Amino acid sequence: MHPTSTDPSVIAQARFRFRWVGLLTGALYLLTLIFYFKGPQSHSRMARELFTWFLVPTCLLLFWKGYQIVNGRNEPPIRMVVGFGMVFCLLAFFIFPFHSPDVFGYINLGWQQVHYHQNPYVYFTSDIPAWQQDPMLTRTWMYIPSAYGFLFTLIARVLTRLGNGNLWLTLFLFKGLNVLAYGATSWLVWSAARRLDRAKPLTDLYLFMWNPLVLLHHVGNGHNDILTGFFLALAFYLAIVGAGFWIIPLLVLATLLKYGPAILIPLALVFVIKNYGWKKAILSCLLAGGIFVVVAGPYVLDWQQFRFAEMKQNATFVHDSLHSFLIYIFESIAQLVPPLSPWHDLVNELIKAVLRLGLIIFLLAQILTIPKHFTATVFIRKSLLAMFVLIFVASSKFYAWYLGMLLPLALFTDPRYWLRRLVVLISGSELFSLTFLPQAHMLNYFAMVLVPAGIVSRQVARERKEESDQGRADNDLLRSRGDPIRVTNAKRE
Repeated sequence: MHPTSTDPSVIAQARFRFRWVGLLTGALYLLTLIFYFKGPQSHSRMARELFTWFLVPTCLLLFWKGYQIVNGRNEPPIRMVVGFGMVFCLLAFFIFPFHSPDVFGYINLGWQQVHYHQNPYVYFTSDIPAWQQDPMLTRTWMYIPSAYGFLFTLIARVLTRLGNGNLWLTLFLFKGLNVLAYGATSWLVWSAARRLDRAKPLTDLYLFMWNPLVLLHHVGNGHNDILTGFFLALAFYLAIVGAGFWIIPLLVLATLLKYGPAILIPLALVFVIKNYGWKKAILSCLLAGGIFVVVAGPYVLDWQQFRFAEMKQNATFVHDSLHSFLIYIFESIAQLVPPLSPWHDLVNELIKAVLRLGLIIFLLAQILTIPKHFTATVFIRKSLLAMFVLIFVASSKFYAWYLGMLLPLALFTDPRYWLRRLVVLISGSELFSLTFLPQAHMLNYFAMVLVPAGIVSRQVARERKEESDQGRADNDLLRSRGDPIRVTNAKRE
């Protein structure tokens, strides 16, 4: 880390440049708000695409410029980082959901319960008689049951009740909840970095608060993954501060929002047992079980009528994932070699089976390789890796906003950790999901996941080579001085 300059003119220049980055970024979000003020359908598809190709690279360039300043010698004051972050969040809050209509699906989910008294795991929105005449209902997710956990379905019910039949008020209540999660998660990231004695905790805060993917996908478009990310961040923050009793209940709450975090519960159980004992682990599990019963109770009474087939079909839908990347490769080859075409379904099922079996083996390996001293740092790394493998490798379906679950957890790890770097880099590349790239089949996963993975892999390999070369140089220097003890120690290090 470079020492901070004491020259007032140098400090003032750095702050001046950062202020301009912030002003230009704010202007960009304001322009986005204005462009989509009447909704995305007010512009042609070509106009939206052209605007997006202006928006995304400019956002990423400004984000990179700001990062260079924050991570440099003369970082700006925290009030400037937070102040601009709050302005960006406010602007994003008022941006009409322009890329995905999912938030209107959340409203359907809540209104179905509040106004029609239906269990959304049993009934589709399309089952509502004359639903087209209800201004609170849209075509989003008309023919699938609730795709989320019981807690989010309950939250949708509460927020829609508070909206009282006003679509716009209800929309802003959903987005407002995401704003609260954005603010709370920002504080957790900042506080965790300080408790872990990071050299530049402000950089961690910046990477979350100013992240354009978070602002556009989770605040602007209203995706609920940021809520899951908050509960995950809170659980691991409590692991850092030593409040282990609450980790498992919080992971259960995260799972009751979106199902993915369930894979972390076995790791959490081992962590709590090793660090706090069996008694506290059992009590923690009992509390988690009680939470599950209270939250799930209103819905599971009808479990025999749940639309499990449709739930499974939705969960295993192939989209923008490693699975889709591989099956599209096969389809392209089959076009050149027609006799392969009848094998499509078999290959598809084989890919799915191999990826899921690989996930199970990987998770077992993570548990079996838990060290004797299972520290919070190791726990966080293992959990981040498990979630990354689930989302980017094993899952048949991937969307850019899933990173809302991963990014806070990645920022809890050391800045030099390869997976943290990869998640941050992918959070930038996945901003191109706002363009036509998600419809580009093989290109999307290659460009937005595999290319960043290759970049990070080369960085890590280069750094390891430099460290190895430096170690040999130090060893040669010690040997030339005739100090065999220090040479031996250097080799051990």
